[in-house]
Amino acid sequence: MALFKNALEFQAEFLRCLGDKTRLRIVKALMEREKTVSQLVQELQSSQANISGHLKTLKNSGILKNRQQGRYVYYSINDKDIEELITYLEHRILSFRRKAFEGA
Repeated sequence: MALFKNALEFQAEFLRCLGDKTRLRIVKALMEREKTVSQLVQELQSSQANISGHLKTLKNSGILKNRQQGRYVYYSINDKDIEELITYLEHRILSFRRKAFEGA
C-alpha cells in the first residue's frame, strides 16, 4: 500500500507541476531545443527569478534536466516520453473541450 501511495503522490506532483501555465510554457519552449535561463526569460517575457523558480520545480519533478557549459546552464526535457505525453495531452484536451462545446 505504501508503494501505491508514493506512486499516487508522484503522479499528483507531476500533474500539478504541468498544471501551471508558466511551467507548461517553459516545457513547450524546451521541446524546440535546449535553452539557457536568459533565453527563456527573453522568450517568455518574465523575470529571471520567476523562470529560475519554475525551472527548479520542473527539474525536481524529473521533467527537466540541465547541463553546465562554461558559465551557462542549459535546460532540456529529461526524456523524449515527456514530449510525447505533452503532445498527446494537448491533442486530447483540445478534443475533450471541442466535444464538450459541440455536445458530442
